[in-house]
Parts: sequence; C-alpha cells; structure tokens
Amino acid sequence: MFTEEVIIRLILSLILGGIIGIEREIRNQPAGFRTHSILSLGSCLYMLISVLSAEKYGKGLPADPTRVAAQVVSGIGFLCAGAIFRIGVNIKGLTTAASLWTTGGIGLACGMGLYFPAVISTLLLILTLTILAKFEKNLLLTKPKKSLYIEAERSPTLFADLEKTLNGLGYGMDFVEVEREKDRIEINMVIIPLPGKVYIEQHSLIVEEISKINGIVFVEIR
Repeated sequence: MFTEEVIIRLILSLILGGIIGIEREIRNQPAGFRTHSILSLGSCLYMLISVLSAEKYGKGLPADPTRVAAQVVSGIGFLCAGAIFRIGVNIKGLTTAASLWTTGGIGLACGMGLYFPAVISTLLLILTLTILAKFEKNLLLTKPKKSLYIEAERSPTLFADLEKTLNGLGYGMDFVEVEREKDRIEINMVIIPLPGKVYIEQHSLIVEEISKINGIVFVEIR
C-alpha cells in the first residue's frame, strides 16, 4: 500500500468522524467533535495495522485482517458506555453512544479503503441525527419529557396540588419515585405534556409555579 493511500485513509476518517462530532457538539452532548474525530481516526489506524500486517507478514500464511476489526467493534462499547448517564429518572446519551459506535465503523471502513460506504454512512448518520430527529419530534408526536426533583414537607394534599399545578402548566405525571423521611419527602418525577394542551417550556416558570405550592421546599429540573 502506498504512503499516499495511507494518508488519505487516515485524513478521511478524521474528517468524517469530525463531521459527526460537530453535530453532537452543537447539541451539547458529552462526546463531541474531538471524541468522534479521535475514535474514527483510531479505528482507521487499527484497521490499517491489521491490513498492512497481513500484507507484510501474512504472505503464504493464513491471515485474517478482520480479526482486529472485530476487537475494535467490541472495544468501542466501553467508550460508548461512558456517554450514557442518568439524570434523575431519565437515561441520557444513548443516541451519542450509538453515534460513537457507528463512527467506529466508519473509521474501519476508511481503514479498509471502502470510501463510498464510509461517506454514505456519514451522510446517513448526520441525516438521522438532524432531520429525522425533527421528524420524530413533530410527526411521530413524541412528547418532550422533563425530570423534576422536589423536596417538600409532608402534606395530605401535596400530590393533588402538584397534579393541579402541573395540569395548569400543560403537563401530567408520567413517573413518580418517592423517598420518605421523618418530616419531608423527596420526589423524582417525570412530567410529559398532556394531549391537546399548550404546555409551558420555560424551566424557570415551571419551577416558580411549583414553588408556590404549600409545603414545597426545593424544586429543580434535571
């Protein structure tokens, strides 16, 4: 393999990974431009090592360049796991983890010299992360959930008051997790917009209205 070909594969993998990373960076995701760029470059490098090693040392002997690729695919899983985290009762980062895993595949494709599949995969991934995300939100009628953390004094009317206030803001309770102490309770709650109602998106207004409920000590949107 010529030196120019090696350089092209490495640079292309860096560029394609960077394109995906920019989209994640714009959305303030935990793994952004540099992470995706380096992951794609590293995957390409390992694929090149596998291919070039087979060319150099595998003549006359059984050689399988895909063995290293298989290890890269499984190894990327550890990095993907680091992008997934829990906020309140919500799980975040699954899409970023999936984009990292796919970016690794794009790097491997560049390392094998499969330029067309690598470029097409990058375009399709960007399409999925941008345009299809809007389609999912607007046309599939997915509701933007919010996670609330509430500290409050014990009160027999607390949950009725919470439900009434949230309904007035256009939300309903989707999941509630309660931890009780002597005089107070801690509530982790997921709220979701009610069908056919106009819901408030400003976090500060939601916190302000809930704070007015008798017995509420602390409110935070996570």
